[in-house]
This record gives sequence, structure tokens and C-alpha cells, in this order.
Amino acid sequence: MESIELKKLLKEIGESVHSMNTIAVALSYLPDKGKIKVPEGLDISWEPKNIKDSKFKSRNYAERSSYVYSAESLFEYLEGISKNPFWTYPDINFIGEEKKALKVFNFLNSIPDIDKEMAILCELLCHWRNRIVHMNISNASISSKKRDYLTEKRDAIYNKYNHFDIEQALDNFDNKRITLKDASTLITIVIKCARAIDKHFFQGISVDVSPNELIDAFKTDKSFHIIYKQADSTKRNRQLSRWLEVNYPYLTDVKKETILKLIKSP
Repeated sequence: MESIELKKLLKEIGESVHSMNTIAVALSYLPDKGKIKVPEGLDISWEPKNIKDSKFKSRNYAERSSYVYSAESLFEYLEGISKNPFWTYPDINFIGEEKKALKVFNFLNSIPDIDKEMAILCELLCHWRNRIVHMNISNASISSKKRDYLTEKRDAIYNKYNHFDIEQALDNFDNKRITLKDASTLITIVIKCARAIDKHFFQGISVDVSPNELIDAFKTDKSFHIIYKQADSTKRNRQLSRWLEVNYPYLTDVKKETILKLIKSP
């Protein structure tokens, strides 16, 4: 079972990674030099002075985009799951004035099935995002203690994440070298962490949340409100039932029926 927040994250990150990999594969078929004819149907001008350099920059652009997209998707997921009416861990949330990268670490480090190194690596991905978005004005980085912790865990990380060399990854970060290996590994860890959060979410779902409290929470959702404001009808009831099934599949049938009976036209 997956929360609606996780489904959205997986879709967004999945599409981003697929695009990154597609670009990498497509670029690998381009020669490093020579004259290349633009295929018919592409109404563009493309005359690179150095094909090899253009390939590198294009792949780098795709990798940078995936970093940013994945970090933003993670921020949105953590904020969304924190606001879910079934989230029963008020001390674990994505609110506050702290920088987002640090909030990511604090949130993830509070989840039982997320190892500390996973939380730090997700924070590192967020710092990559900041460096990319803010370019030369950002010196965002993990703390020296966290860096030392990752170094201590280098063998475990290497074995657990498909020969991921954390010392090389940190050196790449320090020197702003973006690689497909680093991006793919860090994004994979983000997905693993999101799944662990979802598991924790379902384990803590409270049966004590009243139907009226749920309805009040539902009313803040735009898609729900569109259906809710319709006049009472069979169609409206059917749409409300479908909305509950899609967005809150973990509700019991009894609770769904109670909610539908309580929901009246505005």
C-alpha cells in the first residue's frame, strides 16, 4: 500500500530519472566528432563547434535537472505527508524556519527504518540542489561531523549501494563535478527513504480520528472541494466515493460509509 503522497513522488522522480537515462543513452550514440545531419522533422538549428563538449554539457544538464527535480519532489512529499490527517507523529514534521536540507535530515533521521547515512545522503542531495539552483552564491554542504560519519561508513555504503564510493562522491561535490553514478545513487536513496516513511506512516495510522475531523481536512483539498460544492446527486456521491478510494484507500469501509453519510451539500 502506498500513500497518495508517495505515489506522486514516485511518478515525478521516476519520470525525471527516465528522462535523465534516456538522454544519456541517446547521447552515447552521437559520435564525438564529424558532421551530423539534423534528422528530418526537427525544425532546429544545431551546429556544435565541439560535439564531445556539447554531449558532456547536455548530459550534465540532465543530471543537474534530476537533482533539482528529485529534491523538490522530496520537499513536497515530506510537507504533504506531514499534513496528512492520518500522520500521527507531531514531533516529526517538515515545518519550522530551518533550512530545508537540514529539515530533511531531521525528518528522515527520526524514521526507524532509515539509517543515519541514508538521511545524510539525502541531505547531501538537497545541498546539490541548492548549489545548482543558486550556482556560485551557494556554499551549502553537510557538516564536518556528518562528512566524517559517511567516511566511517564508506565500506557499508559501498557494499549496500552498488559500489558507491562515498569519498569520491564527496570529492565530486566539493569540486562541483556532477556524475550519473552519484545522481542515480542519491536519487535511489531518496526513494528508499520515502518508502520507509510511508511504512512508518501506515504503522501509526490512528483509528481515533473522527469522521468529522477527516471531512474538515478533506475540505482543504481543491479536488475534493470541486466535488463537495456540487448539488446533492447520485453522480456527486459516486465521485466522492471514488475520491475517497483513490486518496484514502486505507480507510475502512465502515468509516468511508460514515463519511459519505455525513457529507452534505454546502
